[in-house]
Amino acid sequence: MAIRLIECYRVLKPTGSIYLHCDSTMSHYLKTTMDCIFGENNYRNEIVWKRTSRGFKGSQFKPRNFNNNTDCILFYFKSKSSFFDMNPVLEPYEEEYLINSFKLQDSNGRYYLDLAFNRKSASPRPNLCYEYMGYYPPYTSGWKVGQKKMEELDQAGDLVEKNNRLYRKIRPKAGLIRNNLWDDINESKGAERTGYPTQKPIALLERIIEVSSNEGDIVFDPFCGCATTCVAAEKLNRQWIGIDISIKAYELVNQRLTKEVADPNDLFKYQNIVHMRTDPPKRTDQNSDHREMKFVYVVSHPNFPGEYKVGIAKDWKQRLNSFQTSDPDRQYKMEYKFKTPWFRETEAYVHEKLENKHEWVKADLHTIIREIEGYKPVE
Repeated sequence: MAIRLIECYRVLKPTGSIYLHCDSTMSHYLKTTMDCIFGENNYRNEIVWKRTSRGFKGSQFKPRNFNNNTDCILFYFKSKSSFFDMNPVLEPYEEEYLINSFKLQDSNGRYYLDLAFNRKSASPRPNLCYEYMGYYPPYTSGWKVGQKKMEELDQAGDLVEKNNRLYRKIRPKAGLIRNNLWDDINESKGAERTGYPTQKPIALLERIIEVSSNEGDIVFDPFCGCATTCVAAEKLNRQWIGIDISIKAYELVNQRLTKEVADPNDLFKYQNIVHMRTDPPKRTDQNSDHREMKFVYVVSHPNFPGEYKVGIAKDWKQRLNSFQTSDPDRQYKMEYKFKTPWFRETEAYVHEKLENKHEWVKADLHTIIREIEGYKPVE
């Protein structure tokens, strides 16, 4: 899977998302692989899909485990500029929730009262300690919002004086963020079934496509099977590409487009629009001598004077952050980084030439930098 996921990362747009469906026997291995390829900071959710409510089939043996009726969907972004981030998925509140959680009501709708100042145990925030309406926050942690926001709340009628304290009205937002337990989509059945053993319901793919793309965007399924992703994408006016090792996928997508998408008055609409290729496509985004660029970095820590960690990273900021999370005082420092297509060779050269132990090189910083910049690949 790793080499295929690396290619998925390469072709995915910066604003794109990737959903990897698997079961519990493999999800933990694939999570680690996805963290390495897409970056653990780009991991968003493990979505749990409850695929069936049925129990086990009858058996003469006693059960040795709980009924397994869920699958995992690992959800990752390509970058911070994800389409999903710019278009959060909101679901309407249930009326019962609104009544129970926002019990007060005025002309602007439901709300509940919340103290306008931070807890005593919160860290000091001098920038939030200011006077408003004759009140000062009782603790050094200050008000919960800045002065500009406080004025906006006041103008909207959302500040309340009560028992010599200042409260703010908290109103329901536009909706609730959809949770990661999807128990409202059942397995494919009836007319939707194709007989393909791992078929997914079209509603599942429609939900994923709708929240992660716009009309006209390209949806790619590298393991398209019975072509559910392709059919869902066509229904939602997306462009799509599907890949599968079996030619059956090509047959099924033609059948399903005619059966499930085409207008009954125009059954031949999809007859010639699906094109199958059996030759591997040639890359056009780079020359044959292209080499990936990565950083050779130098990191220091005050507990290791005279030693520097020399390593490789595609994202040096993310690598530094991974070091910092292991140090309560966050004392690791990025001293130098050098982007080169010869990153592996450069790292190996420095480690071989200078005294080192577990990638920590014993030398002064200027010497290490000189060796990194002076490395020339052997022709």
